[in-house]
This record gives sequence, structure tokens and C-alpha cells, in this order.
Amino acid sequence: MICITLINIVVTYFAGLRPRKASGSNQMVNKVFIISILTLSVGLLAMPAMADGVTIQNPSFEIVNMSGLTATCAGPGTCAFNSGPIPGWTITGAGGSFEPSSTFLNLPLPDGNIVAYSNGGTISQTLTSSLLADTTYTLSVFIGNRLDGLNNTYTIALDAGSTQLCFFSGSSVTVAPKGGFADETCTFNSGSAFPTGLLSIILSAGGPQVDFDNVSLTASPVSEASSAALTGSGLLLILFAAAYFKRKQFSLELENTRSTIA
Repeated sequence: MICITLINIVVTYFAGLRPRKASGSNQMVNKVFIISILTLSVGLLAMPAMADGVTIQNPSFEIVNMSGLTATCAGPGTCAFNSGPIPGWTITGAGGSFEPSSTFLNLPLPDGNIVAYSNGGTISQTLTSSLLADTTYTLSVFIGNRLDGLNNTYTIALDAGSTQLCFFSGSSVTVAPKGGFADETCTFNSGSAFPTGLLSIILSAGGPQVDFDNVSLTASPVSEASSAALTGSGLLLILFAAAYFKRKQFSLELENTRSTIA
């Protein structure tokens, strides 16, 4: 809404500054200049802070342990699993790596060919990053709904040290469509005062079975200084354009006056 209002104000203002008696080629140049300045200015005013991905080891569980997937399951095609461990992750309870066939989950999977499964307990990873001030953290995890009805409750959570920052809980049986995956998220805004300690991701299952895939964590700065800088840049461009056209209008009017006197 703010951007639309700004466009209306600027277009109206520039319309009043349009040089009179300009040639056809000059009019075209003026139009292109106005559109370019407006596009760049509004883009700067509306530009959101860029999100950075926080490093997670083996985020889609495609790396399996050295023993591989040692147990087989029903096809068609490849279907295999193991009972862990999962490289980069810590398992409590029963869980491991699972390469499902279309008997169990719709293919293709959200990312790669392998998911992590838990039959009750947790799959967790402590990261090498800590919280930053004035930053929004978003944890994203894909949850599968097995076609054979083996589903359960789950929780995804983000911690800093021993402090839980955010969590999301649900039941994999509610994921639609059946056999598919849902991208579930939880979000935390750090502000200026925040918990210390390394970040950690905890995936929990209430029992047999919950399948997890494609884990990601993004950090988006929400610094007022950054927002102010972008807004200021957009406004400066608008002021520059206004000054340019005002000067051009004055020059043409002066030239017209001289022609009339001559």
C-alpha cells in the first residue's frame, strides 16, 4: 500500500515537471528515465532483508553410515533401510535411514532418495552457529504421511543451548495428500537480548513412525539500520529524478523565452 501511494505521488509530481515542447525522441528518453527511476526506487523501498542459510550437516539425510542400508522392504523398485546411526545426527530411541519405494511414500521425495525415520525418540544435531541479534530464524522440515498407515505424532524444535526457541507439533497422518510430504516450520525472532549457546535442531516422534526430510534453517536480519538505508536510497533516487526534471524544465522554458524575445 505504501509503495502504491508513493508511485501515485511521484507520477503526479513528474507529470507536472514534464518539459514542454520536447522533441519526440526526448519524450521517449524522458519516459524511459522516469520508469527506470521509479522501478529502482520502489524496489529499494520494498526490498526485504535477505535470508542466509545456516549450515546443517547432512540436511536431507542422503549420506548414510558406512554399513549402508542393510535391510530390504517391499518394492516396486529399491526399498531399503537401516537402524542408524545417521551421519551428522544423534539418534535416541529407534530410528535410522530409509530409502522408500512407492509402496510407502509418494516419489520423488522432497530432496534426494533417502529420509530419516524415527519409531519413537529424537533425531538431533547441534550446529556450529549461535544466535545473532535482531535476526529471524526459520526452521523448516518436511514431514511424510506413509501410505501404509504407519504414522504418529511429531515435534520439530530449534534450541539455543538448553533454551527452546520455537517448536511445531502435529501428526503425520494429517499431511495431505496421503503419501506426500508437508513443509512444517517454526520461527524465532532474537531481538537485542537473546539466549546464548549453540543452536540445535531436534526432530521428535511419538512412536512408529515419522519420516523427516530436507531440513533447513534460515537467518534473516531485521536490522532497522538496514531497512532505513534501503528506504533512504529509494528516496534519494526519487529526489534526484525530481531535481533533474526540474532543471530540464527550467532550461527549456529559458530557451523558449529567448526564442520569443529574438
